Amino acid sequence: MTNRFPYASMRDILDVSAYLVLGPDDTHGRPVTDVVAQALRGGVTIVQLRAKHSDAGEIIAMAKDIAQVIADAGKSDTVPLLIDDRLDVVLAARDMGIKVDGVHVGQTDVPATACRRLLGPDAIVGLSANTTELFDIIEELPAGVVDYIGAGAVHPTTTKPEATLIEKAADDSDSIAAIGRLCAISDYPVVAGGGVKLADVAPLARAGAAGWFVVSAIAGADDPQAATSELVKAWKDVKGDAVHAPAPHPQGGILTGPDSPDYVNTMAQLTIWPTGVGEELSEYVAQVIRVIRESGLDNSTHAMSTDIEGDYDDVLAMVKRAAFVLYDHGYRTQVSLQMDMRPGFSGQIRKKVELVDHILDEERD
Repeated sequence: MTNRFPYASMRDILDVSAYLVLGPDDTHGRPVTDVVAQALRGGVTIVQLRAKHSDAGEIIAMAKDIAQVIADAGKSDTVPLLIDDRLDVVLAARDMGIKVDGVHVGQTDVPATACRRLLGPDAIVGLSANTTELFDIIEELPAGVVDYIGAGAVHPTTTKPEATLIEKAADDSDSIAAIGRLCAISDYPVVAGGGVKLADVAPLARAGAAGWFVVSAIAGADDPQAATSELVKAWKDVKGDAVHAPAPHPQGGILTGPDSPDYVNTMAQLTIWPTGVGEELSEYVAQVIRVIRESGLDNSTHAMSTDIEGDYDDVLAMVKRAAFVLYDHGYRTQVSLQMDMRPGFSGQIRKKVELVDHILDEERD
């Protein structure tokens, strides 16, 4: 089941260059929200709530407060909020309308594929592991499951003592070199962390990383805003304002492509519109079309409707999200949907048109 989430997906604008990870154990007794607010002023681009010793209700409450701090800073459209490990909390928070944009998991957590299935195509899913393991993971991971990968640890760290150093690196240069090799083969943005210090930021940028993640360097700093600003400046001195390209999205199913035995090719003709808002509906229809185009499904918009093609489950999940775009803003919403499920076929959104054009060309000849 894909939960309805009344916010635009941030997958295609994801910036992991300045990544803050924190929870109540990391802030030296200060409110987590205070540290987040200061870090936002310093320039963090993504926030992850990691509260290993808190129960679900406490994490949901913290997520709600952090989401409000991000909103108060005017950055809800640019800085996503993720929760570490707890897929159940992410699902519950999103169901409650809290702007939690996704989940970050490791190798011993809920599998990333399950997270993507349950959260749907609009959520952000991050995956971390020791770099040695990540080389194999990247080769086996279906496109569209994760949005970035976390590599580490660069140094020994008190916040995550179970993390082994990258390839048992003997020194800092070995760690950075290993990250560079990972970045060179990865289609996914690679964010590196684990004991990262200010002196590591520029070498990581030159190695090809998409960003750094820290806990203590910001959450434990006497002045989180100043600490963040220094880290961000060191990064931008090498990278400027460049942001890594988004991870590859599949055309078709979220986890199943046309070659999968589980794939059910579905052609859909969809029209969604509000009533009682006047004669000109383009402004409202555009909001629906944005959801369709961000879905990763093959689509083509025409004057009266939009054609969509993909796996059956993904098409229905996308229709649900698109239908609620207007409903959630208080509009009475009309939906017209026609579907054609055809075993053994794919790419029909264009092939059908090409076949008709071919027949007409032959008639003219």
